[in-house]
Amino acid sequence: MIQRRVASQLRTYATSPSATVHPLTASLRAALKQSMLARTTERTAVIKSILADLQNASHQAGSPPSPFKTLALSISRRVDAAQTFRSSSPPRTDLADQYEREAEILREFGPKKAEMMAPEQLDEIVREVMKICELEKVEGKDTGRVIKLVRERTGDRAEGKDVADAVKRVGSA
Repeated sequence: MIQRRVASQLRTYATSPSATVHPLTASLRAALKQSMLARTTERTAVIKSILADLQNASHQAGSPPSPFKTLALSISRRVDAAQTFRSSSPPRTDLADQYEREAEILREFGPKKAEMMAPEQLDEIVREVMKICELEKVEGKDTGRVIKLVRERTGDRAEGKDVADAVKRVGSA
């Protein structure tokens, strides 16, 4: 009897806030709720699809990708589909327009350019990590280790390619 009571107290529901929910996922869920209340079917379908993509990505083996990365991939798929439909013979502008509208809806949830890290800030973080690791130059196996440490500090504010470029640029100087 006591075990049942304890188990029911630990139960969580989809509507209850969780400390481990990524801010993007939380904002998507809130937008989904508003969209459903407003009865905007297209917006609701797009938000449901990206939430499903995020859920599927979280079940991947290893560590799941960043939600922003999953969002960016979903946007690029829609843009590519729109281009394909525009270039098909005969062009399907109706479907191309639909995919472009979906991409625009998803762009609302992406990180704003102001939130992205400036190259100067990224270079400074690379210098700090190199100082912590007691490295004057980054070469060989150290490159991956420095990139990993910089990615931990920047999170979603910097793209992986930008981090790698900064490590190569600052680490070779």
